[in-house]
Amino acid sequence: MRNYIVLGLLFIAHFAQAQNNYINPTSQLWSEADIMGYVTPKLKWQADFQYARQSPYQGLNLFMFNEQLTIRPWLHYYITKQFRISTFVGLWYNYGISEVGAREYPEYRTALQFQYYKTSGVQLFVNRFREEFRFIKDRQGAIEFVLRERYMFKYQRLLVHKSYDKQSLYAIALNEFFLNNGSKATGYHMFDQNRVFLGIGYNFTDDIGIETGYFNQLQQHAHDNNLDINHIWQVSLIIDNLTHPKKT
Repeated sequence: MRNYIVLGLLFIAHFAQAQNNYINPTSQLWSEADIMGYVTPKLKWQADFQYARQSPYQGLNLFMFNEQLTIRPWLHYYITKQFRISTFVGLWYNYGISEVGAREYPEYRTALQFQYYKTSGVQLFVNRFREEFRFIKDRQGAIEFVLRERYMFKYQRLLVHKSYDKQSLYAIALNEFFLNNGSKATGYHMFDQNRVFLGIGYNFTDDIGIETGYFNQLQQHAHDNNLDINHIWQVSLIIDNLTHPKKT
């Protein structure tokens, strides 16, 4: 019950923030492929490939502009079955979109992440904290260093089957809150963004699945008090157990 209350309060805070500033809406498509495998029973690798497109302000054509391309390799270490520590090094390439005032620049990022899982029957609760170390090319061409903190609470519930096996279907709800530590490139607002997601997942096999749904992203402008509210269709392909220490 406590976890439902926390998720509900985060949803309310997300939309309450949007009432105090001018809002610029866009439509976006986020696509992602996540490929994973084991090195040892406790050590896991992952590679993410992300590509996003978006509309202009007030527009519905979410395919109109290139928005962002991401390549990110991970390492995960399971301290216990419920607690995982992770790190990655990645590239975020941001395309210039003059219609929404977005500039073209690269960002290099690494992070330290802690994730705690708790299961209760067909329910899964995830708490995740991430400290990001960002290296962003600013408007003068210099690389700036800035920290950002992220906290996510995620809830999943199996709708078909009692485990995440072949042909299992599940519902997903999450909220993630971002804090900006401030720089010339990212501005000096403490609030960076908030994301709410509602969606479903389906496993074609024990190791291959898809997740899709609606993301609502409330994002602070770096250099004024306005916000973007992005209405996003998210599609993710997940391929797990590509390598395994038990397989030769």
